[in-house]
Amino acid sequence: MDRPTIAHQPALDGLRAVSVLAVLLFHGEVAGFSGGYLGVSVFFTLSGFLITTLLIAEHLRADRIAVGAFYVRRAKRLLPASLSCIAVIAVLSATTDLFAGVADLERDLLGALFQVANWVSLAGDGSYQQLFADAAGQASPVEHYWSLAIEEQFYWLWPLAFVALCRIGRTHRARTVLVGFVTAVFALAAPVIASVWGPDAAYWATPARAAEILVGCLAAFVVADRELSPRWHLVAAAALTALVAAFVWFPSSGGPAYGGALPIVGVVSALLVTGLQVPGPVRSALSWAPAAWLGRISYGVYLVHWPVFVALDRPRVDLEPVPLFVLRMAVTLAIAQASFVVIERPIRTGVFRAPAVGMASLAATAAVAVTAVLVVPGGAGDYWRGDHADAAAIDPVADGTLAPLVAPAGADDAPVATSATSAPVEPVEPVEPVEPVATPAPAATATPPTAAGDVMPPRPPAPTTAALPELARPVRIVVAGDSTAEATGAGLAQWAVERPELAQVSVLAEPGCGFLRDGEFLVEDWTPVAERCVEWLDTTLPDDVARLRPDVVMLMTTSWDVLDRRWGDGAVRTPLDPAFADHLLFDFQAITDRLLAAGAGRVVWVREPVPNVFWWSSGQAQEDPARHDVVYRVMDLVAARSPGASVAVVDLPAWLAAVGLDVDRDARPDGVHWAPDSSARIARDFLGEQLLRAALGLLDPPGTS
Repeated sequence: MDRPTIAHQPALDGLRAVSVLAVLLFHGEVAGFSGGYLGVSVFFTLSGFLITTLLIAEHLRADRIAVGAFYVRRAKRLLPASLSCIAVIAVLSATTDLFAGVADLERDLLGALFQVANWVSLAGDGSYQQLFADAAGQASPVEHYWSLAIEEQFYWLWPLAFVALCRIGRTHRARTVLVGFVTAVFALAAPVIASVWGPDAAYWATPARAAEILVGCLAAFVVADRELSPRWHLVAAAALTALVAAFVWFPSSGGPAYGGALPIVGVVSALLVTGLQVPGPVRSALSWAPAAWLGRISYGVYLVHWPVFVALDRPRVDLEPVPLFVLRMAVTLAIAQASFVVIERPIRTGVFRAPAVGMASLAATAAVAVTAVLVVPGGAGDYWRGDHADAAAIDPVADGTLAPLVAPAGADDAPVATSATSAPVEPVEPVEPVEPVATPAPAATATPPTAAGDVMPPRPPAPTTAALPELARPVRIVVAGDSTAEATGAGLAQWAVERPELAQVSVLAEPGCGFLRDGEFLVEDWTPVAERCVEWLDTTLPDDVARLRPDVVMLMTTSWDVLDRRWGDGAVRTPLDPAFADHLLFDFQAITDRLLAAGAGRVVWVREPVPNVFWWSSGQAQEDPARHDVVYRVMDLVAARSPGASVAVVDLPAWLAAVGLDVDRDARPDGVHWAPDSSARIARDFLGEQLLRAALGLLDPPGTS
């Protein structure tokens, strides 16, 4: 049987060009195209129109649908370029550091390969690793495959549904009505899905996006059954104007697209496609040769643009935004044109028997899958986790009482052998206090500190470091905080296993959570503090401390409490704003008081080293030393307010600078989290002893050790 064809329409190529250009402008962060992602919706509708038009033409000519031949045509059209792109990304990930910071890259590649990338994205969204990758500016090079997955899922199902449709509806009109009904059902389902399952499902879930494709199918049935009025060219002009306005005005996050309104965009796209079926100015403009060329290679452009944009990002390419975008576009278009000439067109137009295409598709897919599994390195997501946590964990107290830490009078007074001598640290200048401002205290369960009149006391003279006394039992240490606390705690756990007479360590980290309890922080988009973080701060961590009864709780966070944040008034604030500093002070004091009340002997705040994510020096908010200095000052103020030695601060960055670990890339492969060997060294040579001293009330102030 001859391949079913329809007349080539250059204007539809031009529409593809407009759509892919909108996506590229959006991904290139070009000002004024915050809604450029709607170009994907136009692609959905256009695909539904073209595929259904082909099926209608085949059914009219042969009174049947060759489903197998349909799948062969789709495989020849889509798989060669897609598989090549995935294979190249897999090889680059194994041979370069272009995608070194991507969490779960192997999973993402397999999701793209097996046409379920949208469901992989939906299932994995919100994980700490993905959040960290976003905060670090490292996106997956196959992140854009989610839209291709939705189209491919449609291609698998629609020819079978079309066959059933032709059997149920005996006339073209009946079939049109049935398609209209199904389209309406899915269109109404989109806002329901958004309401019940949230904005991510509204954007990524196949049922939520199906209406945009189906409205194109419906347009194909409408066009096939009637002679269109020449006035439809006016509809085309209005629809194109509306789409361009949406590309410009739709917000990049939130808004109608995430509330289930995308079927409306599909309707506008379908009106435009229908209007292009009659001559008119819009049809002539979109048939312009350069636009038609871009449309013809648009599939390859879409495939390769995102990995190119990820690889040629600003940390690696020192260009201003406009020259950088031009470079990315030039590389994208060159690769896409080469792919079209060398790979896509020869295979698509070549004559191959269906069994050969099927076998080749399966073999190529399997080969790329094996390549991805064998050569793609593990992401940087959790390399820092140690394997000593269980062995080092705090033992439960059987009778409810704890022996004193220090041996009774008269016992051997010889100092206990502790960790290796700390490297000398040059004293640092005392930091200024956080200046209080008259802002309402944020809500919390703990009693808020009084901001008025609080000033940092002057540093006391540096005392002579006293030797540690003999310990009557191991010091019980809890490490709490985000993933950097987890990474640091892994070294402390290893140290405790090596020196069980000195310490027991339980790591109670909650990756992705800082100590600020509310508001939204800015990663790629505004992200609310997760409910799990609030529950951890309010309930889980205090309950665990009450159960474990540690002598000291070490608190540490790195990025999440220095990112831009906004609270109820909507104002965007940084730690350099007094109101932000007040929130830090309030919440740091609140968790300190809560843990002391739960039974912690002492609380130690550990100053975090300033990150340099993936060592790109990309100027992100979390890399700003001034922001971290505010956090340090807040820690000092909390310690100064606390009675006795119940709260202390450890200046980890000063020690790291003294021994050169602050700039050691092997020590922090991603520029944020310690490698296990490095965290073990930190514990043995410095932090372990500091926590022992804190438990005994002997910890020197920061900068004096």
